[in-house]
Amino acid sequence: MKISKKVKIGHNNYYIIVNLEYIKKEENFPVLCLKNYKDKYWDGGDCSILIEEIEKNYTSEKAKQYDKHIGFMSDVLYIYDRIPFIDGIKDFYISEKDNIPYSEGYISKKEIDNYIKEFNIKMNPNPNFKLWDGRTWKL
Repeated sequence: MKISKKVKIGHNNYYIIVNLEYIKKEENFPVLCLKNYKDKYWDGGDCSILIEEIEKNYTSEKAKQYDKHIGFMSDVLYIYDRIPFIDGIKDFYISEKDNIPYSEGYISKKEIDNYIKEFNIKMNPNPNFKLWDGRTWKL
């Protein structure tokens, strides 16, 4: 199962894509968990709080540390460095005239990882990240 959550960075709206799955816990009780991340814990409320903090602490200077040339990629890398469990990021451009999307983009986690490697982007790994523990979040 995939869900998307909006992240407003500056004047741009992005949507993170999160891959989830149901797993059996004690007594066959189903629990929704992160599918492709080492810490399986998932809670949509915790994720929303993390997103709010990321939006609040965003500056273009912080984002430009990742990529000075392509604004989209600097924002994507800024988000990815703070939300390491995403499967991808979408963006939509809304037509002011019709108020409908006229362009949609998507970059997968694999493509982001390849971009980081190909262009030697300095990321700030956070191996202790836990969605349930705000003390581990990089803002």
